[in-house]
Amino acid sequence: MIIKKLSDKFSLAEKYTIIILLFYTLLSLLFLFNSTDYLINIAQNAFFFAIILAVSSIQQRNKYTIAIRKFYLLIFVYFIYNQTNTYITIINPNLFDELFIKIDRAICGTDPTHFTMKFANPYLTEFLQFCYMTFFFMPIIHGIELHIRKKDAEFDKLLRNILFGFYFSYLLYFFLPAIGPRFTLHDFSTLSCDLPGVYLTEFFRSVVNTGGGIISAAIPPEVQVHRDCMPSGHTMMTLINIYLAFKFKSKLRFVFLIIGCGLILATVYLRYHYVIDVLAGAVFFYISLKLEKSISKD
Repeated sequence: MIIKKLSDKFSLAEKYTIIILLFYTLLSLLFLFNSTDYLINIAQNAFFFAIILAVSSIQQRNKYTIAIRKFYLLIFVYFIYNQTNTYITIINPNLFDELFIKIDRAICGTDPTHFTMKFANPYLTEFLQFCYMTFFFMPIIHGIELHIRKKDAEFDKLLRNILFGFYFSYLLYFFLPAIGPRFTLHDFSTLSCDLPGVYLTEFFRSVVNTGGGIISAAIPPEVQVHRDCMPSGHTMMTLINIYLAFKFKSKLRFVFLIIGCGLILATVYLRYHYVIDVLAGAVFFYISLKLEKSISKD
């Protein structure tokens, strides 16, 4: 009875988040002996659950509480993403980059990141690095637009699919971990010389590196970086956002389309992903939408 009452309090988006938090907490308990990081993860997840419980219990409805309930779960996404890599290195420490390199060569006849160097120039690099940086922001901007237009049903569907897509991609990373061509086919230390930008590329690149786990100059970057190439979550989430933007007739749908296409191109051009990662991301974009629809019955 208590569990049912609790369950009724939560939205489906909150339930997706609670499930992934419980799963990662279980992994922390199973691997507690490996590192004190797992104790931190357990405490963090308990804190996040407490926030979900508190926010879902708010009775007063005004423009502030409504906005908080709509957007607050997005704060958890990055922290859950960081936990993912912690467990991948224990559960599946192997890297599958060599496999993806062979598949790319079979598909393209060459290494795509070497081929794109023929078209490289600083202005293109600048634009594509900017597009890549919009990854987290495009769904948020889309959500803000829906919130302002008071399209609550559409917002709920966007939020559910974005969160489900993120969490689904995180679980998929466990099966075929990889670090990407900037470490395997290229010298990571010469990336700025190989693909220089104009004004903001280096800043954007440093933000991406830090967000992807490269935080210490004392440790080789290929050891620190998250093993999150397969499938391309950037492709999955960008396609989900574009698809729903056109479905909901967003006023920004063509902006999302142009920048989103640039972002997907950037995954290979900027050496973050193999082509097979992008193709897999497109396949799992479709699967993610279908799975979420079957759960939500929407």
